[in-house]
Formats: sequence, C-alpha cells, structure tokens
Amino acid sequence: MRASTNIALLGLLGLLLLGVFMPKQASAQQEERTRILFLLDASGSMTNPWSNRTTESKWNSAKKILTELMDSLDKQPNVEIGLRVYGHLSSPTQRNCQDTRLEAGFSLSSTAFIKTKLQQIKPKGITPITYSLSKAANDFPSADGRNIIILMTDGVESCEGDPCEVAADLERRGVVLKHFVIGFGFAGDTANLFDCMGSNYTVNDEQGFKSVMDQIMLRILNKTTTEVDLLDASKKPTVTNAYMTFSSTRHHAIKYQMYHTLNKKGLPDTLSLDPVEDYDMIVHTLPPITKQKVTLTPDVHNTIKLPAAQGKLEVLLLGRTLDNNLNNRIKCVVRNKSGILNVQNLTEEVSYLAGKYDLEILTLPRLYLDDVTIKSNDTYTVQIPSPGIVNLQKKYEIVGGIFMMVKGQMEKIYDLASDTRVETIALQPGKYIIVHRQKNAGSSHSTKSQNIEVRSGETLNLNL
Repeated sequence: MRASTNIALLGLLGLLLLGVFMPKQASAQQEERTRILFLLDASGSMTNPWSNRTTESKWNSAKKILTELMDSLDKQPNVEIGLRVYGHLSSPTQRNCQDTRLEAGFSLSSTAFIKTKLQQIKPKGITPITYSLSKAANDFPSADGRNIIILMTDGVESCEGDPCEVAADLERRGVVLKHFVIGFGFAGDTANLFDCMGSNYTVNDEQGFKSVMDQIMLRILNKTTTEVDLLDASKKPTVTNAYMTFSSTRHHAIKYQMYHTLNKKGLPDTLSLDPVEDYDMIVHTLPPITKQKVTLTPDVHNTIKLPAAQGKLEVLLLGRTLDNNLNNRIKCVVRNKSGILNVQNLTEEVSYLAGKYDLEILTLPRLYLDDVTIKSNDTYTVQIPSPGIVNLQKKYEIVGGIFMMVKGQMEKIYDLASDTRVETIALQPGKYIIVHRQKNAGSSHSTKSQNIEVRSGETLNLNL
C-alpha cells in the first residue's frame, strides 16, 4: 500500500512539474498584438479653423478627439499605441522636408504620455507626408501582429515623393497591414488623392472627425465572425468541401486559405477573418467562383452568399474491356468559354457548377460533345464504346499513319512508331486506312495502304 501511495505521489509531482516547465499552449482566445501608429499633421495650416462658420481650429479638434481616444484605448488589452508627428519642428520658410519625429514609441502604456505630448506640440511647418511614412516603417518594433497607420492631414504632400507608393511598399513588405487616411476639409479632386493608400475619409468638422475615428476604431478593435453560404439550386447553403482563398484586395497576397465545412448541424462553419482588410475571394470549384472586394462589417456576423449549384459528369466505356492500360489513357477534357477547366479520368465522377460545357474525349479518333448541360444535383453520363485493339507486327521499320475518311477527305489520326517492330493501338470502332512504307525505302512508290475495320472489344492482328 505504501509503495502504491509513493508511486501515486511521484506521478502527481511529475504532473505538477510538467505544468510548471512545459510551455503553455496558446489559448484559442489569445489575441494577436495590434499596433496603431497615429501619423499626425502639425503643419501651420492646422491652426486654421474648419470653416468660416466656426473658430475651432483643426489642431484643437485633433488634440481633443485624440486625447479622448487615448482614454478608451488605455483599456484595450494587447493594443500598443505610437505617435509620429510631422510639420512641427521647423518654420514654413525653412521648407524642411525631413520635419518629422516619433513623439511616442509603441507601448501598452503610452496613452498618458501621448496625451501630454499633444498638449506640448505647436503646429508651424509644412507637410512632408512621404518622408514621414518612410520613417514610420522603422517605428514598428516588429512585423508580427497587426500594424496599422492612421494618417491625419489637412493638406497634400509639400515635398517630392509619392505617399501612395511608400504606403503600398510598406503593405507589400508586410510592415503595415492597413493604412487609414483622414483628410481635414478636403474638397473636389483633393478628397480622392489618398484613395490609393487604403481607406480614405474626408471630414469637415470636429463631429465628423470623431465619427470617422470611431468607425476606424470599430473596424480595428472589434471582433467579427463570417460564414460563407455556398447555395444550391434551391438557394440553401448545402454545398461544401470546396477550397477557398481570401486575398488582399490591394496587393493580392493570400491571407486565408481553407476548405469549406458544414458543422454538425449541417450549417456553414463560422470563420474568423480580420475585418481591417478587404478581400478578393475565390472558391475553387469547377469553374471557380470569384467575388471581388469583400468588405466585412465589424462587431456583427457577416454572411457571404454565393450561388454554387453543382452537378456531376462521368465518362464510361460500354462493352468489353480488353486492355486496361490502354483504356486508362483515355481522358476527357472539359472546357467552358474561358478555356480548359479540367482533364477527367474514365469512370471518375467530378462535380462542376451547373451550366454548359464542351467535352473532348481523348480516344482515337477524338470525340467531341458541345454544349453538354450539367444540371444541379444530377449526373450527366457520357457512354462511349470500348475501343478495339489493333496489334501491328512489322517486318521492317516503317513510316506511316492511320487515316479515316472525313467528308470525302483523308484525315490522319495517328502516326505509327517508326522505331519499333511491334505496336499496340486502341481505336474506336470504325473503318480506317493504314498507309505506310519501309523506313529506308528509296522510292515513294513503295507506299502501301490497307483498309481495316475495328470492332468494339475485339482484337485485330495485322502484319505489315
């Protein structure tokens, strides 16, 4: 009894030690680190009022809204905040195109420091947006996680450079996940100048600024769930087992890839997709289903509905099969208007979206079926006769081919092998002409021809 107790205690101690020293598995609820860099315009024009109807300056509104925002962000777990400001270090007469500085580096507890900095900064210079973006690349301590830049400006680039090009490069390299741009008081074509950077907003007063910032924060911080409904002919989400990819709309990099699944209740599985990005979606059916620029709404359950009714196609041989090795070479090429969709094996059932297709069956000679209609929840079966087998025994090495008559003209369907004395060929039932001559013959007049008839499932032995 004592020995058993000691063993039990040792086992318990071992489990406790394992609990201490073994690395803990990441919880399913563990969140990815989110870093938000506020890239704030402090050029001289920011001291101007929003319009002639108010005395409130754009700078005072920016300070107020961002200060209030820091209070709410301070309570967000796993979120780091940074502040880079441009246009506040030099006077406008100096035209300093490197006037930018990281005023607060990323930290889980930087919000109080940022609030203090916002009160100290005095706008005065120009707007070197491109240079500021390029420097912002080094502000993020890591490319891991969700790195986001929110650019706020009341003007366009003051110096040389293309902010859209820099922003695109940061996203392509994975330094930044997403750029948001808030333009203060933009009008006309100016309002669209930053569309190329990402999500672009124009605000014309303090309330509008607050509303847009709330929208952006909702998109960045709030969770969302998504389901993909692949609809059958009755518009019910019963289609499944299709491979899906979600790519960045802006840079086409694949962000998610998975096989569509129905849960135990027979309903589409719930997906966790980041609502910050827009996605181009492909469901890899035959042919593929595509949906461009899928925008997810945060904090709600998103449903993506796609028509995906499918039927099946099978190609079967009728009659006796003499040589499976030859028969297994027969394939069915399936085309639509876009080109070749699939090369299908005999006896294989393959699903296709309901619609019309052209078939090319790689028999000798080839068989063509146009406008084959595959219906939802139905199987279209193509039955072709089993070929006959032609065995050729050649006395000499020969050159030649197998022909058939098509609309009164000779049409070649096969070249005979010139370097072998024995050849086996599978041909569809029908009448053919074998034309040949000795390979090393010195005259064309030595050409010979022979009419043959091939029957399904039978073997024809010929000596040439």
